[in-house]
Amino acid sequence: MKNRYIVQRPFLRFDHRITDIDHLVDDLRRHSLANIIANDILSERPPSVIGVYGTWGSGKSYLLSQVIRELLERNRKGGKQQAIVCAFNPWQYEMEQNLAAGLIKTLANIESQFPEQEKGYQLHNPSLGGKTTHRLIASYLIDLLIEVSPLVVPGGGVAAAAGKAIRSATTTFQQTKDQRAQPLLIDEVKGKMAELVEAILDSAYEADATKQKQYRLVIFIDDLDRCSPEQMVRMFEWLKVHMLVEGCTYVLGLDHIAAARAIVGRYREYLGEDQDLAYGLRYLEKLIEVEYELGIARDVEQMAIRQVYYPHKVPYRRVSEMAQQLRGGDFPGVNQIDQLLSLRSLLVPRTMLKIVNRFKRVMEFLREHPLTNQLPESYPFWVLFLIAMYYRLNPDHLDDFVRGRGTIYELMKNPGSVQSNKWETGPFREFCQYADRIGASAGTSLQILRVEHLLILSSIVRESTFDGQL
Repeated sequence: MKNRYIVQRPFLRFDHRITDIDHLVDDLRRHSLANIIANDILSERPPSVIGVYGTWGSGKSYLLSQVIRELLERNRKGGKQQAIVCAFNPWQYEMEQNLAAGLIKTLANIESQFPEQEKGYQLHNPSLGGKTTHRLIASYLIDLLIEVSPLVVPGGGVAAAAGKAIRSATTTFQQTKDQRAQPLLIDEVKGKMAELVEAILDSAYEADATKQKQYRLVIFIDDLDRCSPEQMVRMFEWLKVHMLVEGCTYVLGLDHIAAARAIVGRYREYLGEDQDLAYGLRYLEKLIEVEYELGIARDVEQMAIRQVYYPHKVPYRRVSEMAQQLRGGDFPGVNQIDQLLSLRSLLVPRTMLKIVNRFKRVMEFLREHPLTNQLPESYPFWVLFLIAMYYRLNPDHLDDFVRGRGTIYELMKNPGSVQSNKWETGPFREFCQYADRIGASAGTSLQILRVEHLLILSSIVRESTFDGQL
């Protein structure tokens, strides 16, 4: 069986799953923050909801993995405060139109997450002793959510199938269901949620031979802001009203600005003309008790280089040094690379990782291609500049630049030629400021390439190959 497959190092991944807790490397120096969050969770007065805020690609998922690993490491060391970790991925249940039911299904199968029985695995959840009480309650609760949820698809959809799947593993649930004399009401949800959490915690306590440990359920919800705005806000509503119960802490990783916009959109009719982002932020403040916002990470550039070259060690810390090695020596524009990669919009970990990875691939391709001898010596700088534009700007801005037009091109060629009030905002404005500065300071040492050269490099940046000629 082994000989059927090519065994190789997995391709570099740009999205991190929070359940991937092996081989974590603290390249962004956030272990201390992970430790602080773990302390919050296991404190005498733990918060019900913790928010980890940051833009897409800022490293939220990786930080959540670090927190999970820290909690499981404390479990391994036999601490009195023990965490039962549940990692919920809302994306898996987006099509079910009922994220709350998806969360309950995940809790029903919590023993499959970080299991103790994995051979040689040191970090695991506390054992529940094989008890199935929580599965019975979860099955009942899924039915309840399906019945009362206004977003449920006709017939219950996949969420209904989830409830049936759990019931099939039990023998006593149907009898319990038949004994129900009154219609299910939405007020039952919180009570059943409390029973579910209590059943999980009680099972862990009973399975502990020492009876000296205290347990807390910790539910990590990542990438909720990647679900539809309606689904995201509905999940906030379920949490706020029905799912915050004793013995349980939620840790949410999300872009709070995107979430606030979704909240404002959800309550647009209620707000009338006062559709202010501040309303959405206040809504989150009432739901989330403790929040941590990820700012600009330190050592983002070094992290990207290490990840791109993993598992090999590299003798340099900056992309400018890497560029010199890939080019085979010094070149015009190498001194401007450090300034380029210090732009705030490029310091997002995932963005930097993609830029460095593509730069390496393109430079390795050009190193073996005969057209390199026909390009100006400064081509490595322009390759990196085009890659940065590719990942951070509107495609039209890149297309304009390589065709010798647009604000960025004009500022690079003739500094001060476009007034700053026409530079727009966000990353585009950053690139305009950089182009104006470089155009004024670099002078003849870094002349902008001819359009035919820019078009060729742009094609290579996009496709990582080139079959034409100058």
